[in-house]
Amino acid sequence: MKFSPAMAFILVAAGTVAACNGAKDQAQVARDTASARQDAAEADAKAQQRADERVADASGNLQSDQRDVEHTQSKEEQKVADTQAEGARKIALAKCESQSGAAQQACKDRAEADYEAAKANAKQDRASTDPKQQ
Repeated sequence: MKFSPAMAFILVAAGTVAACNGAKDQAQVARDTASARQDAAEADAKAQQRADERVADASGNLQSDQRDVEHTQSKEEQKVADTQAEGARKIALAKCESQSGAAQQACKDRAEADYEAAKANAKQDRASTDPKQQ
């Protein structure tokens, strides 16, 4: 039987692998085990520290995001209230057209006063709910 170079390589590799599985002395095993425990403890501590930092960052981002949501909601609610006030003003002014003279002027003044009051209420509501205006 002829040995090819590939077969010789396989035999050498198998012998090397078999030698790697040899038992180590107890002192070396103890050192390796202690080293592995130390490495694992350090890796665990680093992983825990990174996790704590990421949770803290996420918590900060969440609070910031919540504040942004509340700001946007408050701002948009004011816009809706302003739009409603403008619509009510236009309707009231249109109704005032059915009157004449001093009655018409009094009606228009009431419509304008109601409009200004509604806008002021919307602004006050926003100031009390918008975290960026407090």
